[in-house]
Amino acid sequence: MNDQTKAGLLATLIAFFIWGLGPIYFKFLAPATAVEVSMHRAIWACVFVGLWLAVVGGFAEVRALFLQPRTLALLAISSLLITFNWFAYAWAVMNEQIAQASLGYFISPLINVLLGFVFLQEQFNRLRWIAVGLAALGVLNQVVLVGSVPLLALSLAFTFGFYGLLRKTVKAEAGPGLFIETLIVMPFLLVGLLWLETNGQGHAFNAGWGLPLLLVLGGALIAIPLFLFSYGARRLNLATVGLIQYIAPSMQFGLALWYGETFGWSQIMTFVLIWSGLALYTWDMRHQMSLK
Repeated sequence: MNDQTKAGLLATLIAFFIWGLGPIYFKFLAPATAVEVSMHRAIWACVFVGLWLAVVGGFAEVRALFLQPRTLALLAISSLLITFNWFAYAWAVMNEQIAQASLGYFISPLINVLLGFVFLQEQFNRLRWIAVGLAALGVLNQVVLVGSVPLLALSLAFTFGFYGLLRKTVKAEAGPGLFIETLIVMPFLLVGLLWLETNGQGHAFNAGWGLPLLLVLGGALIAIPLFLFSYGARRLNLATVGLIQYIAPSMQFGLALWYGETFGWSQIMTFVLIWSGLALYTWDMRHQMSLK
């Protein structure tokens, strides 16, 4: 394992650990809504990343990226994917759906495996196919026994999976790429926040100092792990990123239990099937690494 791979591995591990603690942050944001929180987080993430680029002299690469139409178009797509993902996750946590959010991120690593196979020609064997199949059975169990398609979980899994695929393939380093992604949606978010404030539904100026400070802090909680994730995704294969990714949903599932969310046997079976797929995939990954 070379130094670049080690650095990418460490960065990715830290990113998912921070994301795993995310639900704790959202519990302190009432009465702000998920829409308002998501807009603030994206805007302040852009500000924080911009300040960091100014310090390290990274705006030369930003200017270069703006001169590459294809790269800019891919970043626009990844911007939409991650913005939707932020909103869906915020809505889930703030509406006592942490378990649904964790289910989405349990599915996401196996979505990464499929995307790596389809788009990047990453190879995987029979055991990995079985792992993916177990996850699919988990989703099918949710549909048949629970009687509902886990749309929230699937939307989180697929948006983050495709975001990871784009960030791995687009030729943009973590900081400049994230700055452009948040800058693209910035005008729309500013208009949205202005509308909320003028209609008395915003909390940036009329909620004391605690809540506005937390809304600003949300930008850092986006920028830091997403920067680390983007850095790591460019230095690891997509399957490895998918393997590391289940650290966050495991922590989130534990928090769902801590906060008192209830589960029936059918929902538990959904998690068991997906965990079994992940366990099988993890065992196979370790076995393959031991042979090298």
